[in-house]
Amino acid sequence: MVGGLLMIVDASFVAASIVTATEGFLLVGQAFVGAAWTVALLGLLGLYPGLADRSRWLARAGAVFAIIGVVIFAVMTVTVLVYYAGIPAGEYDAVSVFFIPGVFIGSVLGFVAFGIASLRTTIHSRTLGVLLLVPPILVVTNILRFVAGMEAATITLGIVVGDALAMLAIGYVLRAESEPADRTEPTLTESRHG
Repeated sequence: MVGGLLMIVDASFVAASIVTATEGFLLVGQAFVGAAWTVALLGLLGLYPGLADRSRWLARAGAVFAIIGVVIFAVMTVTVLVYYAGIPAGEYDAVSVFFIPGVFIGSVLGFVAFGIASLRTTIHSRTLGVLLLVPPILVVTNILRFVAGMEAATITLGIVVGDALAMLAIGYVLRAESEPADRTEPTLTESRHG
């Protein structure tokens, strides 16, 4: 859920960029994107213990992909902030291409591995398994639209909002699944003796 909230912050920067017709907000927004994915991938690692027994290889692969993603996104976030502060000479775009392989590994392969592992087991709901596939679909869509030359900021805003909603939904479903369905309050005698 924290990742989704950080994505909403990025969406506000993209929206501000659209409204003001300037790109000054986009670099700061990239820092929030990196932080959002870092947190989301750390959260994804929390699924590993439950999935490891039933879908060992997919869970292991997903964990490796997620760890690579955490490192890359964390480094990307720091790099964006350093460039925003104006410390190195040049533009961030010149170094951003070096993050693409790690970004793909973490945000696409990590989520796909955990999504498929969740769908193949009964540990989590099918809803969660499907929701885990939404962020990678959006990342691939984002990459393909740049390849196709569709660089409109409104498309960026739509993808960021989609990522935010997917992350929030994943957090909500996980939270709902972790709440015991038949939780009962202790009786008066249990609370006195227990």
